[in-house]
Amino acid sequence: MRRDRRRAAIRVASLAAAAALLSGCAASPAPAPSAPPIAGLDDFDASQGNGLWLLSSDEIAAEIIDAARDAGSVHVSGSVTELVQPDPTVEPVRGRTIAVDFRGRADAFAATVTAGALETRVLVDDGTSRVRSNEAAAAALGAPALAGAVVCSVGADPAVERWAPLLAPVDLIETLLAGADATVAPPAGEGETLDVVLGTDEAPLGVLTVERYGAPLPRSFTAADASGDGVFQFAEWGVAPELAGVAAELPCPEGG
Repeated sequence: MRRDRRRAAIRVASLAAAAALLSGCAASPAPAPSAPPIAGLDDFDASQGNGLWLLSSDEIAAEIIDAARDAGSVHVSGSVTELVQPDPTVEPVRGRTIAVDFRGRADAFAATVTAGALETRVLVDDGTSRVRSNEAAAAALGAPALAGAVVCSVGADPAVERWAPLLAPVDLIETLLAGADATVAPPAGEGETLDVVLGTDEAPLGVLTVERYGAPLPRSFTAADASGDGVFQFAEWGVAPELAGVAAELPCPEGG
């Protein structure tokens, strides 16, 4: 499937409240309130949070992307489902769902990606990649003989690149924010998160829920529109994954 269609399915609109996704999560202690990310606000009350609601759209996006980049490793899980319309005379129908479970950062991670019948397991670490594809995924890559085998290579593997930006958390967040106006309402109550509403002049695109105190690290994203729907959850920011066990499960062939 072409990358531009995957990106279209990610940038979906008309959302449900992302905070609802976190209703079953255990609360964690809120970090100490931080200073607002912009200066010159004499009347700003830092106890209210990080001040993200005081920023312009571009500044909001920049703060979130910088926070994700600085935090490093993260656990990302979620999926996007395309709506397809093979015949313009009929209503669109749900197509393949692409699901990802990712732990780490862009240059050191373990991940599993599924898309319909396709499944690819990936380990990237220390400048090398290990990829194991099932029969459907190997056939889609034009290499059916590699089904079930671990392919080890130095640098990026085509099987990894085809799933961009799902296997690079900062790139994924940039994609979710791209081309949309971002707004944040002033916080009310004692909640630990802020809802960043993403939209254009025509319609809302999504809700990205981020931390209210300290760096505005993403927690979840939810959206749905005529192109499809998507849900992502972000957890364990800054926690490096244990990759040795995954490497043992994906051994390189002798001499590989």
